[in-house]
Amino acid sequence: MKRSCSPGPNGVRGVMMFDKTFYLTAAVYKNVTLLNSRTMEYSGFFGAFFLHGNSDFRVFTQFFQHIALEFADSPTPVLDSDEEKALAFAFPDAGNLTCNRHLRGNCVNYLTDKIGVHMAPK
Repeated sequence: MKRSCSPGPNGVRGVMMFDKTFYLTAAVYKNVTLLNSRTMEYSGFFGAFFLHGNSDFRVFTQFFQHIALEFADSPTPVLDSDEEKALAFAFPDAGNLTCNRHLRGNCVNYLTDKIGVHMAPK
């Protein structure tokens, strides 16, 4: 995972993605050294899995800091998450992308729950 998220021979950097689903958090990354000749896309792989009893800042900080220690002697990875605060705490210098699905969901939740806009299903 560390090698794949570092800049590859062509200078492309892999992105490490995290998604928290109930009691399991999965790290997923694209290996920038393995290009599929048919689709011309980099191959995706599962990385670290984290099974947890709760989803608070302290628990996730421990998990992400463990991963950050593994990256201590390599370039800071580019991260993709749903604005996880513990991830930003463990990787303060990392570039952070936001997942479109989570960003859209956050906007819909804000509009419906906080502002009171009715969103018609499509």
